[in-house]
Amino acid sequence: MNANLEHLVVLQAQDLELKRLRGELAEAPRRVAIAEAARGKAEFSLAAAKQALTKEEVLRRSQESDVADKRGKIARLRKQMDSATSAAQINALEHEIKFSEESISKLEDEELTSMERTERFEAEKAAATDALEKTTAALEAERARAAEVTQRNNAAIKGIETGRAALRAQIAATDAGERALSTYDRVSKAKGTGLSEAVDHKCSACQMMVRPQRWNDLTGREHDHEIFTCETCGRMLFWDPRRDAPGSWAAGERLATATHPKPLEPHA
Repeated sequence: MNANLEHLVVLQAQDLELKRLRGELAEAPRRVAIAEAARGKAEFSLAAAKQALTKEEVLRRSQESDVADKRGKIARLRKQMDSATSAAQINALEHEIKFSEESISKLEDEELTSMERTERFEAEKAAATDALEKTTAALEAERARAAEVTQRNNAAIKGIETGRAALRAQIAATDAGERALSTYDRVSKAKGTGLSEAVDHKCSACQMMVRPQRWNDLTGREHDHEIFTCETCGRMLFWDPRRDAPGSWAAGERLATATHPKPLEPHA
């Protein structure tokens, strides 16, 4: 393989890894924010359930007080009936007693309904309490993960950037390498990647066929000093000779396993 191309394969592997690491760094605070929002929602639900329970307790105490007042009133009215001297007075007292009894019945029905609502709010409170515990644990885990990712990825990025800068300088040391690096940068900016592995007469990035003559030039040894590009997507093509060996190699595997570049060797 062309020496500059060999180094560009490693450079692209570094660039893709940097993109992944930086993506994780950007994703970490978003994950924490989502966990914080979930915990806040659980907190709100728990507060709402507690408030509803308090409201129902106040309502029932008021209902119980009203029932007690009306029962007292009925007792007083019955005593008044004992001393009533006319049918009109008795009828009026009986009417008031009946009205109070109906009011008590209505209050007792409302109290029963309130107790049913309380059962529902108790269930909501239990569910919200459980959700709050889980979301609090999840938030703590996300914060710990974010701290770990930040520390680990920043260290990895620093190391890769140091090697990457040295590699770019090494590639750009020759005119041919500088041209190849310029092409790589231009295509990478537009396409996301500047290189593509040629597999089975196709560009693995755009899946378009490579012309037979270009394929022969790409895979032959006579043109090691040249760099060929995909005529469709413009990416620089590289071919992995390991594909002639037994075993299965996935497209782009060379990029995934690329680590240390070989020293550049000047062409005769």
